[in-house]
Amino acid sequence: MERLILVTLISVALVGCGGDSDSSSDTSADSQATSKTLNGYVDDISYSDKSISVSNLTMNADNANVQYQSQTYPLETITKGTHISADLMGNIVNEIKLDPEYTGQVSAIINDNITVNNTTFTYAGLSSDITVGDWVLISAQVHADSSWKVTSINEISALSFSEIEGSISQLDVNAFTFMIGNVLVDYSNAILDDIQVIQNGLWVEVDGQYQNGQIIASKVDAESASDFDDTDVEGIISWVNSTQTVFEINQRTTIMVDESTRYEDGNQSMLMVGFKVNVDLKVVNGKLIAIEVDFDDDTGIQGREFNVEGEASYSNSVVSINGIDFPIGSNTVFDDGLTINSLAGQWVELDGRDVNGQFVLKEIEREDKDNEISLEGKVSGNTIWGYASSDGSLGLFNGQWVEIECQRDASNNLSFCRLDPD
Repeated sequence: MERLILVTLISVALVGCGGDSDSSSDTSADSQATSKTLNGYVDDISYSDKSISVSNLTMNADNANVQYQSQTYPLETITKGTHISADLMGNIVNEIKLDPEYTGQVSAIINDNITVNNTTFTYAGLSSDITVGDWVLISAQVHADSSWKVTSINEISALSFSEIEGSISQLDVNAFTFMIGNVLVDYSNAILDDIQVIQNGLWVEVDGQYQNGQIIASKVDAESASDFDDTDVEGIISWVNSTQTVFEINQRTTIMVDESTRYEDGNQSMLMVGFKVNVDLKVVNGKLIAIEVDFDDDTGIQGREFNVEGEASYSNSVVSINGIDFPIGSNTVFDDGLTINSLAGQWVELDGRDVNGQFVLKEIEREDKDNEISLEGKVSGNTIWGYASSDGSLGLFNGQWVEIECQRDASNNLSFCRLDPD
């Protein structure tokens, strides 16, 4: 993904003076400086002091050069709310990559609404200096319901490409196209980075040429666990499994907790959809493990989750129950020793998120096949997830997205369906 780069030029002079004890002290202090990466949104910035604060950590950005696509920008390009990824040694910035969610040319401005790449954002802090035709970087956080909260809009010089990101929908593998929001993406000549299987529901970043509601992509990029090794990431929880041992932030980053995970300003029971968190991450056996979770505010915005159980069939990275397909993504978690090779014929429980009609499968686990069944989803025509109720009890919830419990007979007919009291 194309990103602005803020390179800090640091000249360190180590001058030996005085006795051995002073020299030893300097060496010890230097050796204690640790490196890490911060990925988050700027809390504060001082142009006079050349300092930037992210996730309550203030960084020294003295003598910083701001560059993007070989162009140089003033430090003032960065503002409060700008999304960055900063490599640190102690509190000294070695490199900061600005990571906008959208980059492009402004096509419309109406009051607090600004349209870029056929997508309209609302931002009360929009500068009056930005006008139609200007190029901007938009930093924004995605809520659990897929809505955007803009944190900054920064004007820059005209660029040779645009950038968007979001969840893939309406994928057509024959035409090599898909949609992200209102934008049609043609990926026929694009480089696919960290993408094993391109599928609906996959969160991607797209670089390319934008014209008339379409992007001709040069690169389509999905994140991998290695992107966040030894990284402190800021985000909003968009999904949590039933045991609160696995959660997702920003609709794309799946994180596991274990007995060694530490919690600040909260505890494991507060891992709930809608909470804003800062998470220290480490890759262990290819999975992201939370070293520490620091809780911030509860946004109060909930997404739509699904839960379905039944006998699984499997083909080509898709697990199906009652003929309904759920694509398996790179971040789908398999529990209880299950693998793609052992899914077929198993009675399983599937958990995930519904994103604009796309089922994003987050977890697959074994479930007991008994007379009681729990389901979460939309009831339509007295059915839910391919199950019908013989007594019409599902019909009470037609048109609703509900979490219910039912009795199930040997023919998979349901009865006595009622809302889950939990």
